[in-house]
Amino acid sequence: MLRFLACIASVIVLVAATITACADDHQANGAPVTYPVGLRQLEFVDRASGDGERHLALNVFYPAEPAPEGAKPFPMPLFTNLNFYADLAPAPNGKRRPLILFSHGRGSNGLFYAWFAQRLASRGFIVAALNHYRANTYDSSVIYLANKLWQRPRDLTLTADFLLADPFWSPLIDDNRIGVAGHSQGGFTSLWIGGARVNADRFLAFQTQWKNNLSVPADLRDQMPLDPTPALNVADPRIRAAFAMAPGDIKVFGMDENGLRQMNTPAYLTVGAGDTWTPAESNAGFAAANIPGAQLNVIPGDVGHDIYINECDQEGRDTLSEACIDAPGIDRAAIHREVADAAVEFFTAKLGA
Repeated sequence: MLRFLACIASVIVLVAATITACADDHQANGAPVTYPVGLRQLEFVDRASGDGERHLALNVFYPAEPAPEGAKPFPMPLFTNLNFYADLAPAPNGKRRPLILFSHGRGSNGLFYAWFAQRLASRGFIVAALNHYRANTYDSSVIYLANKLWQRPRDLTLTADFLLADPFWSPLIDDNRIGVAGHSQGGFTSLWIGGARVNADRFLAFQTQWKNNLSVPADLRDQMPLDPTPALNVADPRIRAAFAMAPGDIKVFGMDENGLRQMNTPAYLTVGAGDTWTPAESNAGFAAANIPGAQLNVIPGDVGHDIYINECDQEGRDTLSEACIDAPGIDRAAIHREVADAAVEFFTAKLGA
């Protein structure tokens, strides 16, 4: 009888251990766990920048418990093939998860890349996709789009600070496993906060070009500083890996070979061969050639700059034709799967499963 009870106890321990392992990263057959995805929309205020109170909006995607019966996915006008739910309870497996900060392209917003955040969250990452201050779809100014560019990496650092101090999010995040991803100007931001540096003279020339641009109203030009100093030390040492999609404009914003060589953070760069906005050779290719150990993936074919934005429904194709309509024969869904799988593999390797 005692031997029987001991056997039963052993089986219970074994089953419990198996369940824990399955809830950790992989199922019993070795396949990765795929989680439902939750979204929480947050706001926080930066009072230390010298620009008064800066309100930042943040979209946090995370592995979640299943949605209750009858729940409807978060509504995403203009876009399709997205499936995440507002305010679900986080998946309760008891482990702290990697955090990926996401930087959107010039004048867009974090939800334009929900496909990317959804995919990573379904594989166990927490993804914080903010709307950059005065540089997003809903609220933008040329001052921040083209002069105070350093606010972008600072916004990401502030986002990490906010989440790691928040009583809800802090217990869910492993502060030793933080990565960054972004598209276009956000891809540049990813390299920048990851350790690549701008040249002071080149960044000043970029600022001066806009300061002297007479097509910009005089009152806005008067608010544009000519000072590269804030742009010189924006790297965040907590960043362990950077994933840049069609980053640019590398040289225009002031990065040269020397500045790129100072990036010691592991980097993965991807760009479409047909990108005419940030051509591969002078942007992702140039950066990858100078960042130590960087990986570069040039997607073949007539793949343009906006391939990294969500898939669009017909309303989106009618409203945002430039961003939504690809060249004939280009399968945006297939490319998204390829890019997301590369990101999951890259961040898993560099940050830990």
